[in-house]
Amino acid sequence: MIYFKDEEIKIRDVSSDDINYLFMWNIDKELNKYDPKPIPKSTQELLKECKAFCKKFETEIINQDLKKRKYKYFIITNQSNYPIGFVNLFSIDKVKRQGEMGVIIGDKRYFKKGIAYKSIKNVIEYIFNNTDIMKVYIETSEFNIPALKLFEKLDFKRVDEYLEDDNFKFIVMEKLKI
Repeated sequence: MIYFKDEEIKIRDVSSDDINYLFMWNIDKELNKYDPKPIPKSTQELLKECKAFCKKFETEIINQDLKKRKYKYFIITNQSNYPIGFVNLFSIDKVKRQGEMGVIIGDKRYFKKGIAYKSIKNVIEYIFNNTDIMKVYIETSEFNIPALKLFEKLDFKRVDEYLEDDNFKFIVMEKLKI
């Protein structure tokens, strides 16, 4: 399914062909510099991470049984259909009618071009108009100033903050369906 298309980008459903891009972006040190999860540092760690990611991809991202999916990926491509990033929705709580959002522009040639803003704006519009989700939120590092500014520009409100075990401070922002 195509969720959005203009002269610059297209936002579509995830497919099995996307696994290489998603894994590559998942272990990219620069893309994940504000994330406390460790990046593999050895061949053994990389293989372990790859196996775990592939299992998660098959069982939780593209599983044919929609009830078993834990993530909804919206793949962002350029007009040549080359994947350049994604917006995802996860930690979906059907009772509270909310989900957590993430975004990565994985192709660094598309940094600072408004792609993340446009993509998130259109994905949120789709989610609020086509699902029963009433609240979308993010949790990001206090040092992730680009994300904090981006989501503030998208009218997300800062609602909480908390410390992880290793004193990693997260900021929580949310946007409610109006």
